[in-house]
Amino acid sequence: MWSLRVRLAYTHDRQFAVSLSGIRTLPHQIEAVYQRMLPQPCLRFLLADDPGAGKSIMAGLLLKELKLREPVERVLILCPAPLTVQWQDEMLR
Repeated sequence: MWSLRVRLAYTHDRQFAVSLSGIRTLPHQIEAVYQRMLPQPCLRFLLADDPGAGKSIMAGLLLKELKLREPVERVLILCPAPLTVQWQDEMLR
């Protein structure tokens, strides 16, 4: 029962991944993920912006929401080779 409750929690809390992650988000990150990306019927995105704009946070929130809602089977993240370890660390946190 608890598993079902957690699996369907996003229907009551529209920002469920934010609630679970405990990270501080900025308004433009919430808008990008919850108002622009998640409502799209086709879930394919290129997330590009200036350094320090919070792309990692937006990508992490989107991945967490998609994982909780179970609409995706796999995810491909492309980043420069020197940033691979940093991305893995940030996604684990």
